[in-house]
Amino acid sequence: MEYTITCNGSPIGVADLPPLVGLVHAAVRPLAGYAAVRDHASRAAAQLGHGRWLWPAVKGDFAEEFARTWGGGRLALIDALGDEIAVASVMVLDWADVGIRLGAQVIVDARPDMARVEAFLLTLDGGGGGRSRPAA
Repeated sequence: MEYTITCNGSPIGVADLPPLVGLVHAAVRPLAGYAAVRDHASRAAAQLGHGRWLWPAVKGDFAEEFARTWGGGRLALIDALGDEIAVASVMVLDWADVGIRLGAQVIVDARPDMARVEAFLLTLDGGGGGRSRPAA
């Protein structure tokens, strides 16, 4: 389905996203407003990607880390009817400056709340066993 991506209410791009389940991503077709956030998206890609498209789980939750690095204003998804879609987070990364030919990508965190909590709890486990709580 096609969605408009906004930043502080201004349209910055359009993306054709698969069903919003879990973490989904798609290429962004930039609109005129994208110029205002391109530097933020490039900086986020450089800080988070370090030249690769994989995010190691031991570094914590990707969406939480993105939120700490993004400086471009509130991102949102708008459907064809003009309504904002309720998702946990919207991330825009521009990979062009880090040598990855994906260009601008939107990543939408549509995970249920408990999935995000579990991802966070796994980062607290110092033993490396991958458990968020002791076995019974």
